[in-house]
Amino acid sequence: MKKLSQKTASQFLIKTTLVSALILCFHVIAKAQPSEQNELSKNSLYLDSGIGYGGQVSFNYERRVYSGEKTTWFGRLGAGTAYLLTSNNNVWDVYTGTGGLAAVTMLTGKKNKHFELNVGAFIVDDPDKTTAGVYPLLDVGYRYQEPGGGFVFKAKIGILGLGIAFGHAF
Repeated sequence: MKKLSQKTASQFLIKTTLVSALILCFHVIAKAQPSEQNELSKNSLYLDSGIGYGGQVSFNYERRVYSGEKTTWFGRLGAGTAYLLTSNNNVWDVYTGTGGLAAVTMLTGKKNKHFELNVGAFIVDDPDKTTAGVYPLLDVGYRYQEPGGGFVFKAKIGILGLGIAFGHAF
């Protein structure tokens, strides 16, 4: 079996994430009927954190890109820090790095209670170059957000572990 380089693996993760998000997006848009819309705020800012095998703390900006009868789609950009736990001969190390993230968020539900799905990537620049690269983001969870704006709360579980977020929609 051929071993992939870190660059090749990172490129594969980015392409796979983008293709999956696009397919899901087109599928939902094609099925949605715009009769009664659940208009959520166009913008939101929030502080997001996660803990587990790997994790992150980031400040995020989300912008609504589509609002349908059953789903609302957002584009998300963020900046922050990420960490990864690694084990070598039963010795655990923590590698950290700063970076940015890009993701697509899908919300379902009415009024202020929503199911949330996030797909994207966190790109980390490690000063030691030991763990620099692209880490996939795949989270599912609950979001409390009023349609008119205001307080935002998120609870999630994903590839890297558990997380919460607090912020404001406007």
